[in-house]
Amino acid sequence: MATTALHGWHPGEISIQRKLGYTDAVKDAWPTIRNIMPEQHRVFHTSKLPFIPITTVDEDGRPWAAIVTGSTGEPGFVHSPDSQNLSIHAHLWDGDPLLDTVKAWVDPSSALSTISQRSLAAGLGIEFSTRRRNKFAGTIQSVECQSNLDYKLHLRVTQTTGYGRLPEEVVAFILQADTAFVASIYESSSSDLHMFPPHAGMNARSGLPGFIRVSPSDGRTVVVPDYSGNRFMSTLGNIETSGMVGLTIVSFTTGDILYLTGTAKTLIGPLALEVMTRHTALTSVNVTGFVFVRDALPVRQQDGTPVERSPYSPKIKYLVEETGAQSRDNKEHKAKLQEAVQVSPDLAVFKFQVISKPGAGDLRIRPGQAIVLDFMDWIGPPQYQHMQDTAPNSINDDRVRTWTVSSAHEERNATCFELTMREMKGGAVTGALFDCLRKYRSTQLGQRIVFDTPVVADIVGVTGDFFMDRDRLDALWVAGGIGITPFLAMLRALAERGSAAEGDIMLVLATREPNTMLHMMRSSLERIESTVRINIAIFTHDSKFDSGNLKPNQNICVHRGRVVPDFWKDIPRGKDVFICGPSAFGDSVADALRAVGVSPSQIRREGFY
Repeated sequence: MATTALHGWHPGEISIQRKLGYTDAVKDAWPTIRNIMPEQHRVFHTSKLPFIPITTVDEDGRPWAAIVTGSTGEPGFVHSPDSQNLSIHAHLWDGDPLLDTVKAWVDPSSALSTISQRSLAAGLGIEFSTRRRNKFAGTIQSVECQSNLDYKLHLRVTQTTGYGRLPEEVVAFILQADTAFVASIYESSSSDLHMFPPHAGMNARSGLPGFIRVSPSDGRTVVVPDYSGNRFMSTLGNIETSGMVGLTIVSFTTGDILYLTGTAKTLIGPLALEVMTRHTALTSVNVTGFVFVRDALPVRQQDGTPVERSPYSPKIKYLVEETGAQSRDNKEHKAKLQEAVQVSPDLAVFKFQVISKPGAGDLRIRPGQAIVLDFMDWIGPPQYQHMQDTAPNSINDDRVRTWTVSSAHEERNATCFELTMREMKGGAVTGALFDCLRKYRSTQLGQRIVFDTPVVADIVGVTGDFFMDRDRLDALWVAGGIGITPFLAMLRALAERGSAAEGDIMLVLATREPNTMLHMMRSSLERIESTVRINIAIFTHDSKFDSGNLKPNQNICVHRGRVVPDFWKDIPRGKDVFICGPSAFGDSVADALRAVGVSPSQIRREGFY
């Protein structure tokens, strides 16, 4: 009969839960961890998994995350004779830390015993196609050697649910990772040995490639941010007591595996913010050992198949010490919402005043660059939810947003700036900003509204290499919908340059709202001198477009429908290409331009839409 595997949360888990404010939410959740595997877990482990990461402990007591698979790399290498036991036919390779453990088991001269720390094991089964995951933890009961690298392990399940810098190739491998398997152990004190016996833990941390950072100063401190989960804090609780962790990173395209182990500490609140910008919970690992094995894992991602990123992954956060981090948070400047003009039901221009600390440096924004704003103090953090299928990005939402600045501030300190933004359905920040507009129920399109609402955001920084320089322009600008925003800033900058501006610009705009887009450009077009020639090609399904009066150096041609590949054949060669719009739109334009001979080195893409 199934009973709970625990007597309560162990001291390390309680400590972390208390620090994060989760105590009340999870204080009664520990009985859900059982001492047997449900039938569906047994089926899952034995028939769904091509590999399993397993925690093992080396002779120095350090946890490592081993990768266990069968000889073929296919499911079926695990058997479950009953609800408390797993039998694993493991094919290992030189360098995998579990190989040392099993060799010690079968070595008659080894002092290893079945109750030693090295018998502890924990595993995590993940079906990546569905993101289903089930954990188990227990002890190694016996090991049979079947060949030099093939062993049969019998596991009894008791729970279910410093040296120098790292080599550059190892650091690069870490920085491209989107998943790490995390091995941890709980070390009991003599006073709580009966209530909370020693055990191992296995977990995974995933995010966008680059979410794991490496300290540039020492080259061996690995920082892993903690994202929203079930709040049990089992992994962090184990780290809290043992001060150790193992991390393993796998490339499913090459089969390369990096095993790391080290001392670890969890940083929360202000201590975390001193290490990683705008992230309040993380694990800092001082690497004390690593093994990098090439072409080891037989499980591979099928050639030509894309990686399906989790919609729950938040944006990458950088370390405070990373000199190139666009997200460096010195908070020298704040942005206060000043006024806005609504130009369509879901499109508005918001103007912000810059408030700077005494002695702060100038805020420089080149035409086309983006600004990063942190609205956490105004909106507040999201309410905890483990999952949210209708709005997955909201789970780890840090209230930080990046918008292209649509006003021009060339070669001067920006004391204010404008953002042209579209309200996102369910958007926490755009929704809140548009709610400020909706309070003025009599607002007419085009009417300027001055706010008395205290909306203030921290200015995290200005970013982007998608900008217009001072040289003579020979450019092709391509915009998809709201992707017009950097070009609004560039047009305004050209208008401000007066007769000093020179160039030939072709703007290709795909939009459902041609009249609205032209309205936002018109004041700049009217002020740009004749030394700049501008040809605009608009692709739209709107049959009511009116181009109005244009200056002799400007021309608009309207095309019905979408941009077709043949259109690019007549584009003059040699132009610098700037593309801004939704990802699929930008990809299709870039592919079409390359197909007609445009060099990739001439193409710049804007990454913030």
